[in-house]
Amino acid sequence: MYEVNRSVIVVIPQEPFWNWLQTLPDSDLEDLSLEDLQEDANAYFIHPVEDMDQAWDEIMQHLESIFSAELADWCEDTQYWPDLHPDIFSEWFAIELCTMATDLVSGDIERERFEPIYLNPDA
Repeated sequence: MYEVNRSVIVVIPQEPFWNWLQTLPDSDLEDLSLEDLQEDANAYFIHPVEDMDQAWDEIMQHLESIFSAELADWCEDTQYWPDLHPDIFSEWFAIELCTMATDLVSGDIERERFEPIYLNPDA
């Protein structure tokens, strides 16, 4: 086992995010629930932190990237996005913090640059 020099935040969708999803044109959420989204929330590595206050400092430094990634998973057309404001982010997502990450795999961690997935190339 190897300790990784990162902490982890899990960005968990809340009711306002779910309500926004339901307003999107051509959204097909029939087989999906808010609980489904919450069970498979996105996780992000951040610099090592010791508490939630430090984690929020990290989140604020990367707020636009995190918020955009969460929205773009469902809608790439930014005309349907809310303002990427910290207050809206805080209403739409809960944050869970893991201050320490441990790698149980003996192989190297591979990294590749994040590239957004374009679901709607015409949008």
